[in-house]
Amino acid sequence: MRSAYQLPKFTRPPVLDGDRSTVADEWANALEQNCSPSQVRRDGRSLGWRSIENQESQISANQLAQSEGESATIARTDDDASATIWQAWDDEAFYYIAEVRDNTRDVTGGERLESWWERDSMSLYVDLNNENTGGDDFGSYTNLNIVNFVAAPQNSSPATVTLETTVENARQATQAPGEVAGFTYGFRNAGPEFGGEADYAIEGRMEWDAFLRTNLGQRPEVGDLMGYSWILLDPDGDEGYGGQIQCVAWATSAAQYADWIFSDTPAGPGAESALRDDSWGRVQSTFTR
Repeated sequence: MRSAYQLPKFTRPPVLDGDRSTVADEWANALEQNCSPSQVRRDGRSLGWRSIENQESQISANQLAQSEGESATIARTDDDASATIWQAWDDEAFYYIAEVRDNTRDVTGGERLESWWERDSMSLYVDLNNENTGGDDFGSYTNLNIVNFVAAPQNSSPATVTLETTVENARQATQAPGEVAGFTYGFRNAGPEFGGEADYAIEGRMEWDAFLRTNLGQRPEVGDLMGYSWILLDPDGDEGYGGQIQCVAWATSAAQYADWIFSDTPAGPGAESALRDDSWGRVQSTFTR
């Protein structure tokens, strides 16, 4: 089951500060998607279940865990972890901002390259050339790319940005500054702003030139497709892996990713006016032929 979503194009790139309103209409008309246990339930009701007992819908999964000392009424609910993600692109980069609700922020541990997923963070899984093959389900990788941004200011530790790519059908991770150049983000501590106790926002930029260093064949153009999925990681003080939510698409198999459809529909400042002008232009062209 594969879904496709129009990815609007920015009129102006955002300020990477974790604030969606720094500039008026900064993220207007961007692609908005939800990442939460309640969204997994909605997905299951509308699209069917892989396992209702394990809260795995056909396109998403609630894989959060109850951490030590965490109330059972909180664990694995939207109060434990949830996010709203806005996405857009331009000729230079892909951009997103995630506003995350969290009851406990955990950004300790996970310093080892092989355990970057042990910290509160957002991970984008992207099939850059839309080959739709390989993944964790198969143990062999064709075009897997993962970019992970930790819920802490960039460069506050050596592990705030991790890039995983595919090399000889295997996953290869790096946090080397030269290798992750072009993957940048702003972080904001949001307190209780989104309904939790340790909320935060990550506002990221991923340059096409940086992906061209991995295995992107060419910069995307209007009409192109690119497969993707999101994972929100939420350890809550656990040692090692502490739970996550798979959002929008099943991340373990590239054939089951969702697709971005790169669109010239405007997003950002002036987007609403541009949309109105475009609509009026279409009306005029209809009546002046």
